[in-house]
Amino acid sequence: MDFKTVTPSPDAITLNEINVCLINQCKALLDVKTYWHKFYIIETYGLTRNLVLKTLLEHIQPLELIPLCYTEEGKGAYFFARNCSQVIKKFCSDKLTVHNPFDFRKPFKLKIALKYTTTCNVKVDHYCRNVLKVLQKRLKSHILCLNNFVEDPDLNDFLLLSEPKLLAFVLNVAKILKPKIIKLCNNEIKSLEALRVLPAQSINALDLRNNLITNLTELKHLSIFDITELWLEGNPLCDLYDEYNYVEQIIKYCPKIEKLDGFLLRQNGVPSFRRNFLCDVSAYDVIDQFLEDYFPTYDSKDLAKLESFYHKDALFSMTAEQFHNQVSSATSHIKSYKQYSRNLMDTPNRDSNLYIGSREIVKLFELLPHCEHDPYSFTVDVMHYSKKLAIIIVTGVFMEIPYVKRILGFNRYFILECRDKNFRIANEQLHIFNALSSQQAKAFKKPRVLQEPRNETQKNQMLNTFAIITNLTKEWAKIVLEECHYNLKHALLVFIDLYKSDKIPSHGFKTYD
Repeated sequence: MDFKTVTPSPDAITLNEINVCLINQCKALLDVKTYWHKFYIIETYGLTRNLVLKTLLEHIQPLELIPLCYTEEGKGAYFFARNCSQVIKKFCSDKLTVHNPFDFRKPFKLKIALKYTTTCNVKVDHYCRNVLKVLQKRLKSHILCLNNFVEDPDLNDFLLLSEPKLLAFVLNVAKILKPKIIKLCNNEIKSLEALRVLPAQSINALDLRNNLITNLTELKHLSIFDITELWLEGNPLCDLYDEYNYVEQIIKYCPKIEKLDGFLLRQNGVPSFRRNFLCDVSAYDVIDQFLEDYFPTYDSKDLAKLESFYHKDALFSMTAEQFHNQVSSATSHIKSYKQYSRNLMDTPNRDSNLYIGSREIVKLFELLPHCEHDPYSFTVDVMHYSKKLAIIIVTGVFMEIPYVKRILGFNRYFILECRDKNFRIANEQLHIFNALSSQQAKAFKKPRVLQEPRNETQKNQMLNTFAIITNLTKEWAKIVLEECHYNLKHALLVFIDLYKSDKIPSHGFKTYD
C-alpha cells in the first residue's frame, strides 16, 4: 500500500488557519514517530514541485523535513512526512502561512492532517525502491554520481541534498551499492555530517565541487574514511584560506590524501611536488600583498608607478629561450626579448644588457610588448624570508596584447630588501620562454577577478563570480559587493555572516525549476 491508495485514519485531526490553536491539544500525538501526517498546500500558483518544497524547507530552517509523495491536486498539492513535531509547531506558530518569494501578495496557505495514517499501512521502503533505482542508474564502476541529484527526471520525490536529513536518507539507501567514490557536485551542500551514515572506510574519494561549504572544519566528518582524493573547488571556503593553510588543514582531517583539487600531494604515501613553497608562514601576508600590487601595476600601461617597487640602485637582467616541439612553438616568438637578453652563451652584447637603477629598469619595460599575466597560473616559492630580506621565485604565463595567441612563460627571481619599513626589489632576474604545452592548455581559462576592479568590465566579472560562489541573485550579489567596495574576500565573509544569521531573504537566492 502507498500514500495514494491508503484511506485516512478516522482519528485524523486536520489543522487549518481557523483552528490552528488545536495544536496545543495535540502535543502528545506529535511525538509518536509511527504516525504519517499529511500536509496540504491549498494553492501553488502554478509553481513546480521543487520551487514549492524548497520554499517550505527554507522557511523552517534549521529544522529538517523529508517530504514524500508530493502530488498536485487541483490548484494545490499535498505531501506526507513523519517524525516532524518541531516542523509542525513551526508552521502552526506562523498560522500555517509561508511567504511566497515569487509573489509576496500570494503566500502559501497550509492545512495539516495529523495522524493521517501509520507506518504499519505505509512503509518508507516503498519509496526507497525508487531512490535505489535512480542510484543504480547513477552508479558506474563503484563511482556513484549524485551531481544535481534533485533534478533527476526519474526521481519521484523531492530530495534536496543540501538538507542534511535528506542527504542522510539518500546515502543510507546508497549503502547497499557499496560505492568507493561519491560525486556530490552542485547540490548546495553546507554540512558533511550526513556522510557518517556510510560505513567507516567505505569510500576513498569524494567530489564536493560547487557547493556551499564555508569552513574546513566540516571535513572532520570525513575522518572515518580513508580519503585519498578530494575535490573542494567552487566552495566559499576556497577563497577564505591561503594555499598553505588550505593544504595543511585538509591533510589534518584526511591524513591519507594523495590528490586535492586535481593536484598530486603525494603518491603511495610519498610526498609529491608542492605547487607552492613557503619557507616561513609569516611571509604569506607580505608576499601576497607584493604580488597583488606588482603584477597588476606591471600589466597596466602606467609603468611609471612600477619604479616605486624597485630600489634606486636595483639590478635587473633578462634571459630568453625558445623551446621546440611545444604547442606554442609556432606562434610565440621571443625575438622582441632576445635583443635585451643577457644569455651568457649566445648574446654578444651581454655585458651591456645589465640594467642598473629603477629608472633604467622601467625604461626597458617600456620597450617590451604590453602584456597581461594569468595569476591563476602562478607558482610562488619563497626561498628565504626575514624582516630584512626575502627571496621569491614566481613562475607562470602571460599573454602579449593584442597578440592573444602569443602565450609566453616566465620565471622571475626577486630579491627584496626591506628599507624604510617597505620591501623593495634589489635584484631581479627575468627568464622568458614560449609557453610549454601543459601551460598553454591551462592558460587564461579562469576569469580574472581583481581585489580592486579598475573598470566596469572587471566589476561585472567579479559580480558574476561572486553570484556563482554564493548562489545569490545578481541584485543581491551587487548589494553585498558594493557594501564591501568590491573587495571579494571581505564580501564572502559578510555573506557568510548574513547567511548564518538568516538575514538574506529566500528571494535573494537564485531558484531553479
